Amino acid sequence: MRYIVSVVLFILALTSCKRDTPRYVIGMSQCSDDSWRHKMNDEILREAMFYEGVSVEIRSAHDDNRRQQEDIQYFIDKKVDLLIVTPNEAAPITPIVEEAFDKGIPVIVVDRKILSDKYTAFMGADNYEIGREVGKYLAAKLGGKGNIVELTGLSGSTPAMERHQGFMSAISRYPDIHLLARADAAWEREPGRIIMDSLLRIYPKIDAVYSHNDRIAPGAFEAAEKLGRAKDIVFVGIDALPGKGNGVELVLDSVLDATFIYPTNGDKVLQLAMNILEKKSYPRETVMNTAVVDRTNAHIMQLQTTHISELDQKIETLNGRISFQKGRGQIDFWVRNALDKDYAAFYFESMGNGFMQKGRPVQAGIELRCRF
Repeated sequence: MRYIVSVVLFILALTSCKRDTPRYVIGMSQCSDDSWRHKMNDEILREAMFYEGVSVEIRSAHDDNRRQQEDIQYFIDKKVDLLIVTPNEAAPITPIVEEAFDKGIPVIVVDRKILSDKYTAFMGADNYEIGREVGKYLAAKLGGKGNIVELTGLSGSTPAMERHQGFMSAISRYPDIHLLARADAAWEREPGRIIMDSLLRIYPKIDAVYSHNDRIAPGAFEAAEKLGRAKDIVFVGIDALPGKGNGVELVLDSVLDATFIYPTNGDKVLQLAMNILEKKSYPRETVMNTAVVDRTNAHIMQLQTTHISELDQKIETLNGRISFQKGRGQIDFWVRNALDKDYAAFYFESMGNGFMQKGRPVQAGIELRCRF
């Protein structure tokens, strides 16, 4: 009975809800819109649920420097409490990030770097080390000799620069390994396919393809397979995301020989943000590790990630999610603990503008946060 009363209170509160001012507003400027970014975004938004009065707004620049500059300016004008930025390219994005920092907004730079030290904290993988590990892997796979082509990410981005530098540091020790060509595939599958098709027609012998991520790699594989040369080439990528069409599955499907983990760690990004906002200690530089995923461990990794996904779904079920449509936005109720009738949590999502508002467990019917 108390549960029914609580649900009624939720609905009554919804009909008369007022815009609530959160404790902290966090703006996130994502450089791109892909499966790796989606995973990071989901982790950030999920983690924000565990902090009362925290709202996170995410904007994607879709690989457009000007659009990202505008997004960051929007967050500056909005006077967000903290800004998270994954820079599209270092040079064009550095000035606007410096502007935010100079105006007193704490800035966390994630994944890619800027050309300045005007930021509060950085979190990302060691792209130089990842490139070096790829070089060592291919050198061993090819027996110390062979011809390699490198399909890079966006050339002005720091991961693309560092992954190339690390790779060259590894293969430079092998005089019989030759880098035939290096081309900018802009992190995407279709450019990878087109470039690889051209390179295959130029070079009669290509022994390996080093792709800077797992979206470029299947495009290169497709081009080689079309010309009947895929079986003679070793394909390596970076990201190792779980899920359909991503790196782990590509290894299991024998499209990739290996992929290297590039952790998203969105939950840790949000934890770092909260430590900054709540004046707790935090590291200025956080470097995440990598590991190779190949046929020896891909199946185990797939089983682990599938299990985690199933647990996430069970958590949603236990939370008693009730979803319905209202206007142009989607609204979700989350009953935080169906067994404890005195507490509930609310989760509202406005699909129209990407705004996410989350609250921690509160006394049923007392607190309600919403945005339309």
